[in-house]
Amino acid sequence: MKPEISLQIPIRDGGDDFRVCLESLRKQDTGGIPWELIIVDDGSRIPVKDDFDLNFPGTVDVRVIRLESSGKRSEARNRGWMESSAPISFLSDADIRFPPDIIRKHLELHRTGRGDVIMGARVDAWQERATPWQKWFDTRGMGDRRAGRFPPRYFVTGNISLPLSLLESTGGFDIAIDHWGGEDTELGFRLARKGASMYWDPDLRVYHLETDVTVREHSAKMFEYGKYGIGYILEKIPEAEGLLGSNWIKPVFSRSANPAAMAMRVLVKLVLLPPVYRCVLRWMEKFGKPSFMFTYLSVGGCLMGLSGRHFE
Repeated sequence: MKPEISLQIPIRDGGDDFRVCLESLRKQDTGGIPWELIIVDDGSRIPVKDDFDLNFPGTVDVRVIRLESSGKRSEARNRGWMESSAPISFLSDADIRFPPDIIRKHLELHRTGRGDVIMGARVDAWQERATPWQKWFDTRGMGDRRAGRFPPRYFVTGNISLPLSLLESTGGFDIAIDHWGGEDTELGFRLARKGASMYWDPDLRVYHLETDVTVREHSAKMFEYGKYGIGYILEKIPEAEGLLGSNWIKPVFSRSANPAAMAMRVLVKLVLLPPVYRCVLRWMEKFGKPSFMFTYLSVGGCLMGLSGRHFE
């Protein structure tokens, strides 16, 4: 039988997290609805087929697509949907634990016409020993907002599904974004241009297994996003103007700036001085509060990358 939904996972050098991911997928209860799992092996040192148990129940068609080490998430994700034979693409990651009804729930929401794009929560603070940083991270994006429409700037892979035809109409992820971050946000804006409706359901939850990312590592990732991704997005997508506070690093005396905007830009330049950023980073690594400082570190890391500064 032809699958009704295609779960697509790019992976490179997966370990125990991917084993947990696969085990959770083996337990999926779709009520007999056929589905497919497409694993895009992006140049793993040990091929996925040789390293993991890929035996699944009969209603699941498992395929592994081997790439020779592109190292680019955009290319790997595009290969996934291009190889799909199902009308719905579920875009996720290799470090996710899926509840047993997640695939069925995505299908049900598409069938009820809630939206062209269905997105649920990717939970980081799911363990009792969750850190303050992980708890803060779960408030980002749509966070704990009620179910309903969501704007394209919050489009993020991990727990999101949409019609294959929509991906085909946009050309998928932009392979020019070849560093960490932004390839999903950029696609979200292009989907919105085409009139795609986007629906958020906070009860549609998956669990992020990468629980050991530190505040410093996240800051480094946001710096990378700012340096390599967000500038490209802002140039390509005019409606993304102001994304992640990018307006605040424009020249202080730009033509359109009013006195309040100029004062804010001066303040931002001061708080993004590398010694200030490093001081806050060390404080939050040690104490983990006040939580709003995590926002400063995340957005500030991105803006430092965008403006050509570095906090190291």
